Amino acid sequence: MRGLLLVCALVLATGSTMAGNLDILGIRSAEYLMELSRNAVTDCADGVTYNPAGLVFLDDGIHLNFSGHYIGKDYTIAGTFLGSSEETEVTTTKATPFIPNFYAVYKTGSIAAFGGFTVPAGGGSVDYRDGLFVMPLLQTVLVQAQYGPTHIAVLNEGSMEGSSYYYRGIAGMAYAFTDKFSGAVSGRYTSGHRNYKGEGSFTVIDITTMLPVNTTSAELDVNRSASGISGVISVNYMPSGQINMAARYETATALDFEATANAVSSWDALMPYMANGAKQRRDLPAVAAIGVEMMVNDKLRLGGSANYYFVEASDQGSDDGIEDAYKDGWEANISARYQFNDAFAGALGYSYSNYGGCDSTYTDLEYNLDAGLLSGGVNWQATKVIDFTLAGGTTFFREGEGTGIYTGESFDKKVFFLAVGANASF
Repeated sequence: MRGLLLVCALVLATGSTMAGNLDILGIRSAEYLMELSRNAVTDCADGVTYNPAGLVFLDDGIHLNFSGHYIGKDYTIAGTFLGSSEETEVTTTKATPFIPNFYAVYKTGSIAAFGGFTVPAGGGSVDYRDGLFVMPLLQTVLVQAQYGPTHIAVLNEGSMEGSSYYYRGIAGMAYAFTDKFSGAVSGRYTSGHRNYKGEGSFTVIDITTMLPVNTTSAELDVNRSASGISGVISVNYMPSGQINMAARYETATALDFEATANAVSSWDALMPYMANGAKQRRDLPAVAAIGVEMMVNDKLRLGGSANYYFVEASDQGSDDGIEDAYKDGWEANISARYQFNDAFAGALGYSYSNYGGCDSTYTDLEYNLDAGLLSGGVNWQATKVIDFTLAGGTTFFREGEGTGIYTGESFDKKVFFLAVGANASF
């Protein structure tokens, strides 16, 4: 039983909210949410994160990009609590009100120096105010150690919260070797934070008599943090004025999370990596990305891109029981942007993400379900110097089914994105 509960991954993660992959948050600019295919962008400072080599094709001068994102979430798990025969649902609708991203580029001649601040992964919180199905299972392990194998813990009331935020600084330089070919290198510093807080009260039941024996409780209050350095190599090739192609490779970011416990938890025996001072690896995987943009005419631009996530090669720790279940993930995106006039443009995009997960990776606090994202937006060129972007998108997740101790549970998500952004060039 204890081994099964360790497999439950009390990795305690919110996972990715979509448009990216394991932990990675792909939406890092309002322009991305507007179009979804940005791996070959050459006309905006958000190329710092999507196509660094393409920054040399900006006009000489300073280019700034800022955006803020809102994420609305509706996560639902259907299942049956231990000690009950009635199926129920636990949900979280806690939104992420604001995620900032900022990029700056200085372009002169054949050189572009750039930097930025972004939220590359995580991006939100969950708050299950009715508890989770796994909580009485955890407590039952402790109860059986004290009272014997014929006893279980039935959840009376409980709650569980989890949050995941990563912050990243970027700095690098791009160089145009010819008027068609360019390259870029950059370094990135990432700080990750994963916090968990939960509590529950339980009744101890002797299943041979179905009578209550005692009451018990449990608490969890842990902050985990890590930091790491990674790099990016990017190339861009523009064979004509109508077509641009780009590729980049991001190295894995090694992250060794260290726990700081704010309360003594009886669950530490089941989750040693949650004990005060304990460490656990959970790296952000390496990424290979390609993209192409084509100007069909002076108004219509089409785009396509793909990302491949080397999840299997990244170190995901060895004590959560699911690290070997994840496979490499991938993402494919298409976009169409139309310039209505000198002031306004509109775009639509579609993205499909395969996270490399399966029923063996779905747990009460981490279920990375494959999904499609449909989005669109408008851009307004307010002046010769400043333009604004408004974009929104909604997801279409595949429903997941649990296995092992999660057999009988089903997992579903609904996520809505809204972003506003501004660009300035001078």
